[in-house]
Amino acid sequence: MPTGERKLARALFGNGAARTSMLPVQSERGQNAFAASIVADLKDAVSRYPHDAQLDRLVQKLRQVSDAFAQVWATETASAPHTIDRKTIRRLEAGDILFDCDVLIVPGADLRMVTYMAAAGSDEAGKLDLLRVTSVRTATALP
Repeated sequence: MPTGERKLARALFGNGAARTSMLPVQSERGQNAFAASIVADLKDAVSRYPHDAQLDRLVQKLRQVSDAFAQVWATETASAPHTIDRKTIRRLEAGDILFDCDVLIVPGADLRMVTYMAAAGSDEAGKLDLLRVTSVRTATALP
């Protein structure tokens, strides 16, 4: 995926490669709550970095291409940081996989690590094992 597309906000609200890759992901909190938390994260970043031209371009572009983003941007107030969720990701090779999603935030730094976990021995863990095998085969296959 092109570097400029590797942003969660583009995946939720954009119209490029990021959106296509994000479509099979569903939040247990509902897509509206998830989208509102991403917009709140962006608003927080804009307030901390008001002169960041790249961030400003991202927000302006999303406001142009997505009526949903523009509406949430205009109405959403800052919310609690996006830290936990349960998400279902659909993969052709394995079907629906339910993950516990945690966003780990480093206080005082602009660092967030997002983890997706499945309980050991669960059906989801088995599906991840299947994906590991199929992705290795795909990555190592010669034309």
